[in-house]
This record gives sequence, structure tokens and C-alpha cells, in this order.
Amino acid sequence: MSRRRRTRLGQHLLRDQRVVDRILEALPDDPVPILEVGSGDGVLTERLAQTGRPLVAIELDEIMAFRTRRRLAKLGLDRATAVLEQDVLEIDPEESLAAVAARRPYGLVGNLPYAITAPIFRKFLETEGQRPAWMLVMIQYEVAQRVTALPGKLSLIGVSVQFYARSELLFAVEREAFDPPPEVRSAVVMLRLLDQPAVDVPSVERFFEVVRGGFRSPRKQLHNALAQGVWLPPEGAGEWLEACEIDPTRRPGTLSLDEWARLAWWREQHLAEYGGSRS
Repeated sequence: MSRRRRTRLGQHLLRDQRVVDRILEALPDDPVPILEVGSGDGVLTERLAQTGRPLVAIELDEIMAFRTRRRLAKLGLDRATAVLEQDVLEIDPEESLAAVAARRPYGLVGNLPYAITAPIFRKFLETEGQRPAWMLVMIQYEVAQRVTALPGKLSLIGVSVQFYARSELLFAVEREAFDPPPEVRSAVVMLRLLDQPAVDVPSVERFFEVVRGGFRSPRKQLHNALAQGVWLPPEGAGEWLEACEIDPTRRPGTLSLDEWARLAWWREQHLAEYGGSRS
């Protein structure tokens, strides 16, 4: 496959074995099967198969899937592995794991295509019945920073991920580790999914209505951001924030998940007055 075609598909193939070693070292010490997102030509897949865990690799490109199968077969590693030519956003993990007679819980590993990182997070974090026990994934470095940020530098994707999982940035990966090199650095992050959301909320939908409303204008002060995001007069948003003991002049990125939950609960209790309806 040409470099141009690989790049168009978002495929930057990992070549640095030192990075592969570090990913293997970061695998949780548990016996769960692994679902790999994007096998490429099998460099990481080979090493994952050598762990002896049941392994299913999802690869959209048929040429890459063929190369991975051939690689595993030559090494005799194809008995407890399967390489499926599918779109990761369309799969049912339970059905995929059945290809190696495995089932949940499972772990997810992969070098995520930059263009679909957020949809992959939504699918595997938010969808009941799809969630893994953990996700060990390589993503764009700046996205990794946002996913693991503390209050003060939080963004919508940071809140969205940390609502469902404990996140940790493990290490950065330089451009030269890939062929062809991407335009930006990458990083490997570990997400350990929580049994319950990180904070108590009236409902997930209500919580994220407030969070998304606030982050529509992330650089504005909260009273203005929320007024525009959930259609309130500025004085109404100010009263709402003050009732929740949150300074109206703060920016959305400074709030903790607990503070977002507090806002969601207050809005739920005063919904007719502070934006929205229960219909």
C-alpha cells in the first residue's frame, strides 16, 4: 500500500519497537481478552498475540488485514487470534470477541486514527454493553493532554472521558516512530473505566446538556457561556451559578466534574425557571 493511500486512511504504521515494548509493559496484569483497533500490518498485533491472551484485531483495510493474518500464521500465532475486516465504529464487541470464543470483560488496545478518536471514545465509553474494562490507546498528544487534564485546563472531551474513566497519560511518542510520520506527536494513554460515573448526576443526558452548553463558549466567563449555551438571560445564569456557589466570572475549563454535577442537579430542580422543560 502506498504512503499516500495509508495517509488518506489515517494509517501511520508504528515501526519503533521501543514504543511497542512500552505499550506491552503498560498492559494491565489481568487475563481479559484484547480487542485491538487497527492492526495495520501487525507489528503490535504480533506482540499482543504473544501474550497468550485471546485477541481480536479490527482492521478496515483488507490489504492490511491480509498482511496481519499472514504475519500471525507464519509465526504460529493465529490459533487464538482473529483479524476482522470491519469498521470499528460499527462493531459489536461481544460479536467480535466470539470469533475467538471470548467474551466480556475485555481490554481495548490500539493506535487510534486521529480523525475518529472522539467517535471511538463515545462508542466505547458511553454505549452500554460496549464498554471495555480498560483502554490502552495511542492518540494525538494534544488530545491526550485534554483527556487527562485537571480542572483549570479541562475541555469538553476531558469531562466526557473522565466522567466514565480514570485517565492517565503514560508517555509521548515522537513522529519518527511511524511510517509515514504524522504531522504531530502522539501519546499513549490508559483509561480505566469506572463501574459508575465519576459523579452523581440527575441523568447523563441532563449532565451533558449543561456541560456542552458551557463549553460552546469556552473562553467566555461562565455566566455568559451558560446564558448562551442553555438559552438563559445573563442574570439568570448568574443566579444559577451563585446558587451553586460557583463564581460566575470563572471560565468553563476551570470547573471540576463535581461542580458540573452541582449545576446539573440545580438545573434539574429548577428546570422550568433555568432553561428547558421536562417534555
